[in-house]
Amino acid sequence: MRYFDAKAFRPKDQLQRIAPFLELRHAPLLPNGNGKLLYLTTITPEFAGVIIEALGPPALACREEARHLSLHDSTEKFANAVEEEVEQYMAEKVRQDTEIPETTRLAIVKARVGQGIFREEVSRVERHCRLTGVEDGDHLVASHIKPWKDSDNRERLSRFNGLMLTPTPDHLFDKGFISFADDGRLIYAARVNREALDRMKIPDEGFDAGRFSPDQVQFLRYHRNYILKKAVAA
Repeated sequence: MRYFDAKAFRPKDQLQRIAPFLELRHAPLLPNGNGKLLYLTTITPEFAGVIIEALGPPALACREEARHLSLHDSTEKFANAVEEEVEQYMAEKVRQDTEIPETTRLAIVKARVGQGIFREEVSRVERHCRLTGVEDGDHLVASHIKPWKDSDNRERLSRFNGLMLTPTPDHLFDKGFISFADDGRLIYAARVNREALDRMKIPDEGFDAGRFSPDQVQFLRYHRNYILKKAVAA
């Protein structure tokens, strides 16, 4: 969440401008500007425009920026930016936690980007990319199954909480466009662009990526439940 100072908005101060919108059946306010006892309501784009203008420059700037983004782009970019900030904050908290031995602290922080002890541990279990078969470590990324930010310190270093993937599958898995079933079948997300996956040479959905250990399966269930992108409501 980002905070911006804005001018206070009192509906009664703008009553002349918003009065036409208060006559609508599901208007959020009474005609005199007082509030209604409602849980959720809607307002028209025109009503929103009055509020935005009344809030001043920060709101106007946000509206102008939003005009250049689709709903999908804006939410995805915002979510990615927030996720990065959260991980940086958590990594700094780990660095400052003197109750954790210094060498362990360093290992946990490095694990965030698939380096150090975490990579070594995962490579003992995962010796090649599940989708491309590439074995050369120079082309493999150690990717957390349960994201670093969602894991405890033990899980962040666990060899069973990782896959060795080539960069494209790593991106797709990390962002929740693909996942794996308990039996190793490749799963596509409901929101995935299948034509794009085909151009990336990703195997068809249902591809047998090999067996996973019981410990890996537990992490994969988390990935399917919380990371795999679901269908967008109509």
